[in-house]
Amino acid sequence: MSEPAKFLQEPPTRSWQHAFSLGLVGLALGLVAAFALIFWHARQIEPLTEAFLALRTPLLQHHAEKGVWPQDCDLSAPPEALLAYAYGPARSAIMKSGVPGRWQFASGAATFIPAAWSPELRRVLVGVDGRLDDGDPESGKFRVGEDRATFTLKAD
Repeated sequence: MSEPAKFLQEPPTRSWQHAFSLGLVGLALGLVAAFALIFWHARQIEPLTEAFLALRTPLLQHHAEKGVWPQDCDLSAPPEALLAYAYGPARSAIMKSGVPGRWQFASGAATFIPAAWSPELRRVLVGVDGRLDDGDPESGKFRVGEDRATFTLKAD
């Protein structure tokens, strides 16, 4: 009697063992991808949070001393009146934020307008909202709009 063809022989391991092994590999790859995405978002959130917090200090100092907000301006090139309030750390934080765009100040609010808007950037800005405010992009002092993020300062 001849031996049956190789493909008709019973495999050395059961098919459920293969499925279980593939499932574990897929789960591991999925977890690695999820952690990589979370880590990437966290690395983007921190510098933007630091930039908004660093901007807050000289703007509030100006308001406390003069009784009015500084004039509306581009925060990457602020007016001389604002430079007198230790603006160096704020300028440095803006440069280190890692996201290209414009930083503006108008009527008691610092606004970041990114050069390129994306759903990923919106998620990052919602994370910034969670660190600075209430985590709701539609309410509070930090709001995320369709193409910008605005941090409203309170002079109390």
